[in-house]
Amino acid sequence: MKLSKIPCDFAEFLKGFYAKHLAKFVMPLYAKYLQKHVEYFYLNHLKCNKFFEEFVFILKSTPSYIESIYKKYANYYASKTSPKQRKWIAILIAIWIATKLASAGYDYLEVAIEPKTELGRDDSLLITPAQVKQVSAGPVIERDFSQDSSAVGIIDFNQDQTVPVFGSYQGRIGKVLVQAGDEVKVGQALYTVMSPDLAQAASTLVSAAGVLKMNNETLRRAKSLYETRAISLKELEQNTSDQQTADANYQAALKTMGLFGLTDAQIKSILSGRKIDTETVIVSPVAGKVVARSAAPGQLVQPGTAPAPITVSDTTKLWMVASVPEGEIARYHVGQTLFVRVQAYPDKTYSGKVFFVGESSDPVTHRIQLRANLIDEAHELRPQMIADFNVVLGDPILSPAVPAKALVREADGTFSVWVTQSDKSTQYFKRVVKVGLMQSDYVQILDGLKPGEIVAQANALFLSNLFINLH
Repeated sequence: MKLSKIPCDFAEFLKGFYAKHLAKFVMPLYAKYLQKHVEYFYLNHLKCNKFFEEFVFILKSTPSYIESIYKKYANYYASKTSPKQRKWIAILIAIWIATKLASAGYDYLEVAIEPKTELGRDDSLLITPAQVKQVSAGPVIERDFSQDSSAVGIIDFNQDQTVPVFGSYQGRIGKVLVQAGDEVKVGQALYTVMSPDLAQAASTLVSAAGVLKMNNETLRRAKSLYETRAISLKELEQNTSDQQTADANYQAALKTMGLFGLTDAQIKSILSGRKIDTETVIVSPVAGKVVARSAAPGQLVQPGTAPAPITVSDTTKLWMVASVPEGEIARYHVGQTLFVRVQAYPDKTYSGKVFFVGESSDPVTHRIQLRANLIDEAHELRPQMIADFNVVLGDPILSPAVPAKALVREADGTFSVWVTQSDKSTQYFKRVVKVGLMQSDYVQILDGLKPGEIVAQANALFLSNLFINLH
């Protein structure tokens, strides 16, 4: 037999044997059981192996097509080589095929014996050692969970320490003596107001002072004359009455000047110099910072008409104002400690005390106002900033806790964790737990776990997906 006929004869034999004995039951078996394995083997292990690509292709081709291919290459092979060459080429091909088969078999064996993810006894999940590292198994710990309530509010001025400074009478602003942002003390001049009412009041005071002085002197002389019986008792009594009237008018004029905000020194200066001034100085009634200034020279101002020319507030003492749902109002009361954070300083916490809980609920929003005093010595907070706050409702609770990544939320709304025997074990069991508070990326476990039990602390959702797919 010629070596060149071997491929053709072998192909013919395969064709006849396959058609007669194998086709009627191999193809159904292949389609039902072997096809996915052949394709998996082909796609994942033999992509770079040309020989096995051709081999798998032959398995999936028709015998007639196989025969035509082999006849073509056999004729070409016979015409270009001698019998001796063909013998050695056949030996080399056999050696090459044997080497490839051994290499492919070794690769396939490695894949076959590699650990796989599968279901174990008692509906457990068996994972690979590599996956064990991904889930970072660790013990359930115990930690304190503070009893608090979180909400959102705003920073506001302390209205008890914020004063809109108006003048006492209508007039025009003469001079503005401060700028917005200035620190002021009690009694410091803020602005002046030119008022004709002040001139009238000063004139009345000077006049009343003169009349009182004259009546005092007249009464003194009348008393001397009455002692010598130079005048009658009636004249003395008349002089006494005039002096008392003059004194009452003078006291009334003094009080009127005081209503303009003038100090005793300023009033004495007006009396001693007979100076009639239409400009009054408006001073700060509290110490703090000028937080608003709408005053300008020549501006007409009237007491009580907003906006105030100058507003002064103690910015070291601020309020945190929030509106909480009326359904939660039973959790809040005066004296509770709260902790406030703002976006401008995310790493800082400001503390305060609740001093006011609203007496009524808003009929539209059904929320109740809450106020707390804050201390801000560094002047970092600004009114109208949005603030997150936590109100401490009770003493901390010591409870079992797991990282948030250890929890999986199920379709029915419950939470579950994956429990194992040790941090190196590949067997995990699913367990439903009851959760409570979540603080600092840890979740309080109310039921289902005990401290010290080992759970998957990361990628718990990955384990759940594996479990579902295997089912």
